[in-house]
Amino acid sequence: MKNILEKIWKFVNSRVFGYAVVFLTIIILLGMCNRNSNLKDDIDRQQNNIAVMNDTITTIKTKNGELQSSIGAYVANEKELKKLNSKLADEVSKQIGKVSSLNRIVFGLKQDVDELQKWKDEHPVNPPKPPTPVNDSTWDVPWTARYVYDTTNFDEYGGTTQIGLRGPLDLSKISVIHNETNLNYRNSQIGLVWGQEWVGKGRNKQLKVFARTNHPAFKSKLMDGYYVDPTKDEGHWLKGFGIGPNFTLGYDFLHNQPAVIVGVGIHYNFYKF
Repeated sequence: MKNILEKIWKFVNSRVFGYAVVFLTIIILLGMCNRNSNLKDDIDRQQNNIAVMNDTITTIKTKNGELQSSIGAYVANEKELKKLNSKLADEVSKQIGKVSSLNRIVFGLKQDVDELQKWKDEHPVNPPKPPTPVNDSTWDVPWTARYVYDTTNFDEYGGTTQIGLRGPLDLSKISVIHNETNLNYRNSQIGLVWGQEWVGKGRNKQLKVFARTNHPAFKSKLMDGYYVDPTKDEGHWLKGFGIGPNFTLGYDFLHNQPAVIVGVGIHYNFYKF
């Protein structure tokens, strides 16, 4: 018994034991740092998502004169997103592949008379044809309208307005009646840039989904976005645990010497590089 205790004491005072203690201490410290980092990430993520639920669409005009709308985006995994925004989660579930991010935008196009007159093109691509008589008192009047905002954004419309002339046979009083107007074609093009960006610093840092265009009629009605947090994998039970080969520094008491122990064991990943 005394001989065994002396060997144990000798091992405790050996360099191998010291190296093992240092190595184990480093592993524990790395694990603590990783847990603290994950905790901070969780807090930042929760603060971001709380801000998103209370956020509203903000539209500004950029230095280039473009309209840009933005709103906060969720940072979560798909399971968490179902609790935060069920409609957005449904859109994610419709995708076949693995979704890393998803933006949803609903926008309208609205302009008044004054705004339209600013962009009206007096030389449309397809000039209107002369009126076509339907009968002795009714005509179809074709028309076109084109509004050009830049080389990318424009609207083209073409249609027919039917008018009728009504009055006595002596033509002493004639009234022009509008029967109907039909839109025969529309050709619109909208250049839209959208994506996600991190705005702010520190605690004010927030993920935003944005959409930008030079089309003056652009009006954002609904915007929301989702970004899969890469630090939170879907995982499985006993996440972090695994089975594999182990190489361990130890001490061979039978031969009274340090030894390298090779085998198969269960391990836990405290830190991922």
